[in-house]
Amino acid sequence: MSDMLTHWAVFDDSLRLMRLDDSIERAFVEACENEPQIARLGALTRGGGKWMHPLLAEARDKWANPDEHPLIDRRLAWVVGGISHQACDTVAKALLSKHAGSEWNLTHEVLQRNPEVKGREGEVDVDRVQECSAYYDAYVFRKVYLDGKESPFTQNFLKADWGPGADALEEYMGAVFQRSLLSAHTLRPPAASDGHEAFIAWQDEVFKFMQPRYLFPKWWIQAYNNPDPAKMADYAVETEFYLDSDPIIGVARRIHRGEAVSAKEIQAASADDMNQSTYGQALELSLRYLRNGTAYWHHQADSLVAPNAYKPKWAVSQPAAE
Repeated sequence: MSDMLTHWAVFDDSLRLMRLDDSIERAFVEACENEPQIARLGALTRGGGKWMHPLLAEARDKWANPDEHPLIDRRLAWVVGGISHQACDTVAKALLSKHAGSEWNLTHEVLQRNPEVKGREGEVDVDRVQECSAYYDAYVFRKVYLDGKESPFTQNFLKADWGPGADALEEYMGAVFQRSLLSAHTLRPPAASDGHEAFIAWQDEVFKFMQPRYLFPKWWIQAYNNPDPAKMADYAVETEFYLDSDPIIGVARRIHRGEAVSAKEIQAASADDMNQSTYGQALELSLRYLRNGTAYWHHQADSLVAPNAYKPKWAVSQPAAE
């Protein structure tokens, strides 16, 4: 998916901040520390508006029962990752749409070859969208993951040599990946006696499970290894996407360096409209949504107020609910 590194970075920085922010439920931190890979998977999973609330309710109701662990840790970690995903999307997709020159939701459907948008391919520049996303991710890789020195990456992560044969290898690996995804589901074909229409319906279901590979690593490798100053400016990487001067980014980087930070500093730095860049706003929103989750956890609210319910003053536009 696009912005994978940015989504993970927002989650990892949120976790850094959550550990020291006493306004956020400790169980959220504990679940993510117990199940970090599940939390990261949640941070990349679409449709959070549908599953965050019921899974959070399940975790809240069963957390005190020791027999429910470790499964309930996994459910809660998934939700926390999903909350950070929605926070990131609320602002990141708007910025990407603005600087890539293509509305993100339409671009996403075109890239996935959704039949419902057939004929609209000319409305989006799929290469520019990927390149813009790659420039944001590559910058985060330097800032948050320290050029791969930070887990879960290595310093060789974006240093692949995109030489002869790389495209063919990627196609092969993509086919293997698709095979793995499909084998994870029970896709039993109908009996011959069920008729032709049943076979068509069955194949349509198979197609629904397929995950089209529509993003190409070459854009990320090029953006990281050979960043073009003109494109850095064009995509507003250091002027709109990530600002070192944003209070919440500054606090996150201080924690990252092992410096002492108080809960009051975090809460002040994440107050409404304190941060100007997209990345700073994503962290601000993530903490706000986690505090909403905390209120629900303690029965101080009747429901989880999901990120898509918000319309931040600084968001250029809101992405459609996933």
